Amino acid sequence: MELNLEIASKVNEGVKRIIKIEKFGQVDQALLDKVLEIMVETYERLGPPLTFSVSLRIFEKSIEGVSFFASHNASQGRPTISVYADKILGLPDDVIAGGIRRQAAHSILHGSPEFYRIKLPSELRRAMVEYGLPEAFTTKILYGVSMAAKEYAVTKFLISCDFIEDQVAYAKYLLEPTHEELVSWEIARASPFERIAYLVMTIRDMSCALPLTKDERFGGEIKAYMEKKIEHLPPNYKAKIKRIVNDLILSFGSDLFRNIELLTNAVVRELIDEELAFYKKTQQPI
Repeated sequence: MELNLEIASKVNEGVKRIIKIEKFGQVDQALLDKVLEIMVETYERLGPPLTFSVSLRIFEKSIEGVSFFASHNASQGRPTISVYADKILGLPDDVIAGGIRRQAAHSILHGSPEFYRIKLPSELRRAMVEYGLPEAFTTKILYGVSMAAKEYAVTKFLISCDFIEDQVAYAKYLLEPTHEELVSWEIARASPFERIAYLVMTIRDMSCALPLTKDERFGGEIKAYMEKKIEHLPPNYKAKIKRIVNDLILSFGSDLFRNIELLTNAVVRELIDEELAFYKKTQQPI
C-alpha cells in the first residue's frame, strides 16, 4: 500500500492544512505514508473531521495500558488520532486500513469534547448509590458503554459509504479471542466488578462488528465470529450479551446520547443489578 504521487500531492497541498502530524520516537516514513493514504481516502469520501482539523500522533512504542494499535480522542477539543507502530507490526494491510479508517470516521462523527465528556446516566448513578460502587468502576463502565455505541455508529457510517472489506477484516481481527482475553476471563470470574467490566468490553467489541451481520456477502461469517468471541463464557452470560447486542444495539437510532442511555440501562439491569444484588442482601463488602 504505497503512497502514489497523486495521493502524495493531495497530502502536500490539501490535507496538511487538515492533519497536524506529530511523531514520537523513530517512526518509519513508509508507515506514516500508509496512515496518511488511508486517512486521505477516508476524508475524501466521507468528508472532513468535525472541527475541520485533526491531530495525527504516531508513536514508535505504545504506552502502558494501550491495547489497540490506533485510537481516537477529542476530549481536549481537537480530534486526535494516535497510532502505535509497535502494535501494527505484522498485521495484515486490510486490518491496518480498517483500524485507521475507523479513527478517521470517529473524527468526523465524534470529533468534539461533548462526545467524550458524557454525564453519568441516571440508572448508573442509581446503581452507584445503591451498591456503593467506586467512581473508578462506574467511569470504566460508562466508557465501555459509550464506546460500544460509538463503534456501532462508526461501522454503520463506513459501510454506508462502501468501506466494507477492510471493516470485515478489522472485525474478524477484533473478534478473534486472544490467549490474553481467555486468561483475563478466568481472572475476572472471581470478582463481580471484573466480570461486569469484562462483559461490557465484550459488548463493545461485538458492537463494532454488528452492522456487518446484515451484509449479504459477509454477514454469515461475521455472525460466526461473534459466536466465537463468546464461546468461552458460561451460558447465562452468553444469553445476556446476545440479548443486549441483538435486541437492543441492533435497533439503535441516530441519537448517540439516547443510545448510550439505553445501553447503560440494559447493562445496569442485566449485569450490575443481577451480579451485585447478592452482596447488598448479605451486606458483604463489594
